[in-house]
Amino acid sequence: MRKSIQTFFTFKTVVAVLTFFAFWATAGTGLCSDAKTVAVFPFEMNASQDLGFLQNGLFSMLSSRLSDAGKVDVLDRETVDKVLAGAKASGLVKGAFNEGVARDLGAQMGVDYVLFGSLTHYGESISLDAAMVDVSGKKETLAFFEQSNAMGDVIPLVNSFAGDINMKVFNRNIDNKMYARPQQQNPTLGGLQSAGGTGLYGGGMMAMQASQGFTTHLKMDDVIRAMATGDLNKDDRLQVVTATDSSLQIYHLEGNMLTEETHLDYPSYLRIIGLDVADINGNGYPEIFVTAMTINRETLSSFVVEYNGSSYTTLQDGLSYYFRVIDSLDGNPVLYAQDKGRGPYAGKIYIMTPANDTYQEEKAIRVPKGTSLLALNRGPVREDSGIEFLSINQHHHLVLINDAGSNEWESTEKYGKTNNYWLTGARGADNTFRDREYFNPRIKFHPAGEDQKEKVFLITNNEIGGGTLGRIKRFKEGRVEVMSWNGIALAPVFQTVPLQGWVSDFDIADIDNDGIEELVISVVTRSKIAILAKDRTSNIISYKLK
Repeated sequence: MRKSIQTFFTFKTVVAVLTFFAFWATAGTGLCSDAKTVAVFPFEMNASQDLGFLQNGLFSMLSSRLSDAGKVDVLDRETVDKVLAGAKASGLVKGAFNEGVARDLGAQMGVDYVLFGSLTHYGESISLDAAMVDVSGKKETLAFFEQSNAMGDVIPLVNSFAGDINMKVFNRNIDNKMYARPQQQNPTLGGLQSAGGTGLYGGGMMAMQASQGFTTHLKMDDVIRAMATGDLNKDDRLQVVTATDSSLQIYHLEGNMLTEETHLDYPSYLRIIGLDVADINGNGYPEIFVTAMTINRETLSSFVVEYNGSSYTTLQDGLSYYFRVIDSLDGNPVLYAQDKGRGPYAGKIYIMTPANDTYQEEKAIRVPKGTSLLALNRGPVREDSGIEFLSINQHHHLVLINDAGSNEWESTEKYGKTNNYWLTGARGADNTFRDREYFNPRIKFHPAGEDQKEKVFLITNNEIGGGTLGRIKRFKEGRVEVMSWNGIALAPVFQTVPLQGWVSDFDIADIDNDGIEELVISVVTRSKIAILAKDRTSNIISYKLK
């Protein structure tokens, strides 16, 4: 019994590693006419249990290891699945996939090579049987068969086969050290402890759960849309700023509870969706940069607020910008702004500079289409690449952006998601509903763990029914995840326990002024009676990071 339990956990670990090792080098780039093209067909899974997720992991691993920008392009999974479904419907594919079928389908698709195979899992043994077929028939088929008594050897087997293809077919050598399995570790995030179990990367999936759990600082009968922290009035303690639809609330901590200092109401037609706090104009009082829409959710009307020594005043309003403050290489805050464009994922993004009580566009930055400033940050993603941009795109995938403004890597998993949305100009088929573009929440870089290296903090909100309930998003739970680069992809190393409802925002700050930083989170909940009811209440909670 003990042996079977160990096998189960090894199997789940391999599946998780396969999933997070997805490295889509061809995402969004299209096929290059001078490159060799490869179609990777789904591997046949021979096992007593459903291995669909492992099948997806194999596809992702092989695609990432064979892709080489400008030299080798791998077709996306959706295209391959459509061709395969059509071939089965027409009777071209009957029974097992073989070389003849591979050449026929490859010629139909216009690719140079077709890769297919099978994975067999029985008891504790695993075998991989695969073939790389030259569609033209000029080269012999490269066959591969290996087996092992350990499920954990799936990754080395795939690495070996991918290495053979790269060397014998494409005449290039890929260093397999890139794909080595991480060494067993037992990371912790300050005083936050493991939820138990071996986990991914030898204890990687950690739950932020201190001995007494999180601390609740505030309960509000309204929906907190955004949150930020900062010493707004130079009293040597941090304030917590929250935003409901058209109001700002400014608190400070007394004991464990947040006490309201100031409540600021703005026109009722506003819908606030983002907050940032930083002293950009250099006068010693941090500004509050408020990203807001009008109630029709198709026009921006953002504004800037600052404490003037006695009260909070509006420096600018009616601005057609989304705002986000991002730290520079030297750690100083820099204001970024994105114009309205044709939608929240289409506007140009600028670095802004202060000019008296205004802010001017200094220069545009290069980012891919489909980037929203609200879910963009800059930091050391890969240790050998310095500072890079990281975003959550409109499809809720993490995207690593290189200096040229192109996608360097894209996750297969989905992250982010909020209940804040923009109404597009397009109407639904029934001509009554407007299409919605949902915003993703912020990303932050912050040192964490025993090594105190910069890691990625982000929000993941899980939809009820997996997002199948229609246009309107409803969430069952949310969490904050901490991720780091494992040599191939960003992978989770810590996470909070799941929180009922959805996480609207977070910040990292020493809000109680005890010298230890807290992960401060705003959580939105609804009636427990009806899961599809409107969001009704919010909490501010925190975890100690040591």
